[in-house]
Amino acid sequence: MPDKRQLWSLPYSPRKPPHLFNVLLWAGAKAYLMVYLKADPDSLSLLKCVEQLDYLEKRPVTLIRIFDPDAARSGEIKDFASLDQSPELILYEGHREIQGGEIEIFPLNEPFG
Repeated sequence: MPDKRQLWSLPYSPRKPPHLFNVLLWAGAKAYLMVYLKADPDSLSLLKCVEQLDYLEKRPVTLIRIFDPDAARSGEIKDFASLDQSPELILYEGHREIQGGEIEIFPLNEPFG
C-alpha cells in the first residue's frame, strides 16, 4: 500500500467559503477512500465534502466531512458546521495534516444505503 503522505497529490491551498465541493477535488481523498476503505470509485463521484481548518494535538490540519448531497435537503449543507445538525448525513470524516500531508479518513455511516 502507498504511504498515506504520498496520496496527497496537489499542493495545499485553503478554500474560501462556502467550503462545499466535489470529493474528488479534495486531493488524496479519492485514493485514500479507494485504497484503505475499499470505496467504489463510481460512487465517490457522487459525493460532496466540506472542510475546515483546525488543530489536532497542536498540529494544523484540514478537517473533512464527506456526504451524499442527494440525502440532504436542498441547500441544507453550506459549510462544515452545517453537518453538526445532521450527523447522520456524514459518510466519512477525517483530516489531512497541513505539514507532512498525512491523511486519515474514517467511515461514519453506511454510504448509499
